[in-house]
Amino acid sequence: MRSQKAQEAVLHPRGILVLVLSAVLAVPPYAAGQQPAAAPAKPAPPAGPLKIVVIQGEGAVNSISGRTATQPVVEVRDEKDKPVAGAEVVFQLPAAGPGGVFQGWMRTQTIMTSAQGQAGTSGLTPNDEPGRFNIKVTATEGGRTGSVVISQTNVQRTGAGGKTVASNPWKWKVIGLVGLGAVVGGIYAVKRGGNATAATPAIPVTITAGSVTVTGPR
Repeated sequence: MRSQKAQEAVLHPRGILVLVLSAVLAVPPYAAGQQPAAAPAKPAPPAGPLKIVVIQGEGAVNSISGRTATQPVVEVRDEKDKPVAGAEVVFQLPAAGPGGVFQGWMRTQTIMTSAQGQAGTSGLTPNDEPGRFNIKVTATEGGRTGSVVISQTNVQRTGAGGKTVASNPWKWKVIGLVGLGAVVGGIYAVKRGGNATAATPAIPVTITAGSVTVTGPR
């Protein structure tokens, strides 16, 4: 009898300990005033790059003698092809070679897009070097960017409709050859002046070549 009571006395504390541990493990960690950890928020998908559409100025021919140029105009759009208002657009001209300046001295010009997403330069004039050149256009809005290149050409002078009018060097070469022939014929006639029969004077012939018209790049 005594041994049975002693055994119960020994087992009793262990039973209490087991019950306590079971109760503790069964209680959720936030039951004692703790809030459950919030699930991490999903990051927003990155915005796509900006798209720049050239509205005016691509392939334009600028007149050096007339100091006239076609002002580039672009439209900035987002990944859904919608206009982006308030974007910063930078137009950059070449530092050397054929090109031009903005407002008489600037190589770059910064314009903010309108509510329609459009931006255009002002005061662009060509320099004195003929040839083709590129205008680099960069648009920035928030963390999004986009770029495009506009090609133009400087020529000495242009005719109606923007057609390039080039001088005709062959015209002056033909006239020069005819004049030289007349001089040689005159010298030959003087040398034979002692003969009884006078040399028949050569009739000068003038050949005029037509003008050449070269259209601008398309």
